[in-house]
Amino acid sequence: MVISASKSVAVDDAAPAQDLGVSDISAPAAAGVAVVSTDYTEILPSAWEGRGLSVSEVLSSLSGVQGYKQGGMGSFQTVSIRGIAARNILICLDGMPLNDAGGGAVDLGAMDLNSIEKIEVYKDRVPAKFGGAGVGGVINFVSKKAIGAKRVPSGQVLASYGSHNTFEGSAQVSSSITDSVQFSATASMRHSDNDYEFDNRNGTLYNDEDDFKDKRRNAEFTEYSGNIQYRMLHDGGFFSTLSGNVMHTEAGNPGTEDLQTYVAKFTGDMGQLAYRLEFPEYFDCLLIESGITGRFEKNSSESYYPLDKIGYLSKDYKDLGLAGYRAMPEVAATLYVGDFEAFLRLAGSAERWEARGTVQDFGLTRYTGNIAGSAEYSFTQWLSLLAEGNLLKSIDDIDGGKFQMTTGTALISDATQRKLSWSGILQTNLGKKDSWIGGSASFGRFYRQPQLMELYGMYPGTLSNPTLKDESALKFAAGIYLSTPKKRSVFRTTYFETHAENGIYWVTSTNLMKAFNIDKSVIRGVELELDSRPVDFFQTVLRATIQDPRDDGLNKAYNGNLLPGEPVHSYYAEGTVFLPLHLSSTFSMDYRSRIYSDRMNFTRQPPVTHYNASLAWQPWDKTRLVFAVNNISNETYRNIFTPYPTPGREYKFTIIQGF
Repeated sequence: MVISASKSVAVDDAAPAQDLGVSDISAPAAAGVAVVSTDYTEILPSAWEGRGLSVSEVLSSLSGVQGYKQGGMGSFQTVSIRGIAARNILICLDGMPLNDAGGGAVDLGAMDLNSIEKIEVYKDRVPAKFGGAGVGGVINFVSKKAIGAKRVPSGQVLASYGSHNTFEGSAQVSSSITDSVQFSATASMRHSDNDYEFDNRNGTLYNDEDDFKDKRRNAEFTEYSGNIQYRMLHDGGFFSTLSGNVMHTEAGNPGTEDLQTYVAKFTGDMGQLAYRLEFPEYFDCLLIESGITGRFEKNSSESYYPLDKIGYLSKDYKDLGLAGYRAMPEVAATLYVGDFEAFLRLAGSAERWEARGTVQDFGLTRYTGNIAGSAEYSFTQWLSLLAEGNLLKSIDDIDGGKFQMTTGTALISDATQRKLSWSGILQTNLGKKDSWIGGSASFGRFYRQPQLMELYGMYPGTLSNPTLKDESALKFAAGIYLSTPKKRSVFRTTYFETHAENGIYWVTSTNLMKAFNIDKSVIRGVELELDSRPVDFFQTVLRATIQDPRDDGLNKAYNGNLLPGEPVHSYYAEGTVFLPLHLSSTFSMDYRSRIYSDRMNFTRQPPVTHYNASLAWQPWDKTRLVFAVNNISNETYRNIFTPYPTPGREYKFTIIQGF
């Protein structure tokens, strides 16, 4: 069951919202700060364009969100939400899940923001339109759309260059081809040599005397991506939308700091094609949509170490890969009668994953059926109640035959029958639209179903555990917001509490790994947010998260410890000054208290503060120049047990030209 605002106003964390269907560059308006519900936020491109920020850095500027990054551009990045680990957060592209069969967190470093129109963040739930399956909320990346396109083609061109031979380029165009056809397309590429300097500890973690300056090798990253959309109006009031997304990634795999590789690499390909049909309104109260989305994904990692660390010859060549195919048909209906509104979504999914590379052949297939719905009733302008829930049933298949585990000691004849998965929420909202005060409260049960590789780990060194249970959680959240007249300042605070159980962890013994349901945790915390524009020339954002994320499992060695990667305190502050001559300057600071890298709370990382700044100039109506300096204090500290160095201070210059 869940309680919170179900209808939210969009927010742009850097400037007031603009119509993203048209790519004109516009100066920030003098209006006040838009109100956001305590459980939902939208982030628009002006929060990242030209500022040189990664996806994890953009997302972690929100309260309750913690970002993690293992290097420069394209490096592995994740986020957690309100103490819930990254693998339990549903990550979507245009509503299609990106989480793969491996069961790990989605790599946000592979997401190119230049092709994204907005990022939707739900902290307390996974709405029915996404299927409702997820413990830690949902992050949905929305591609640039054709909606709102004008008859005269319009668009935007972006180009940037920065430290470590980092450059990005993107071009977007949108147009109404006829009165009934709209079109948009975006093409992007980005690259970085990632050859930054770092302190190599020479394999002696505790001895600083033999440390030396080294340069990151074989860390280059290149990515090409694009999307296209046609939106057509048919006779009878039907709308068709055909959209596609493609991405190709090539990256070196530099290895650890004291054993850098020269030939290891990673290659990834993704293609997604979707068709959606919107029916005309029936009986002045019923809207129906249907669609189907197909997705292909292939990732491969190659490594070869001619010499190991102490000089022994090794001819081992590893080429590990996974290819996945997924099709997801769905139909959804919205019914609204007076103060009552209901939503129902029926969806299916068929996904197939196969081995690529030198590992033994295997095939894993999953068929899923999902029913998700919600019903909301507004008792008054100030009070509404929403009920939401979903049911999910999946059937797994392991090629219909026997599979030998990697140890060669056991055979799996059939996939394990999965039980029905379910979640339910109850949600209420206090405060009418655009009021100066409002509140929300929520309570719900949520789950994440184990992924195929967690159940039937097929790679060498991984063991199967077909009896894994769903990870689940009971979550409660309550918040209020207050605003000044004309909404020049908005204050929001939220209390959240999560009781999670059956958390899945990989346990390592010698050279083998196996997933187990061994985690139980309790997370309590408070989020504080202030968005204010007290005068026309200054705007500020202040956010704080104070939480107590604790292990609550039966293992005495872990019970009561802080959860890995979760700080007790984190703060974010940003200020923008609008100067004469169409200049604006933004300065931001983020701080997190100490964290631990392991469940034993042995590998402690001290508090870290980062400072970023940017200066923007808009000499003409559709031209914007931005110079950004990130990590001004050159913070490069990492825990002594962390073998992946990160870059220090970085510079970036960007030009954005609209037409």
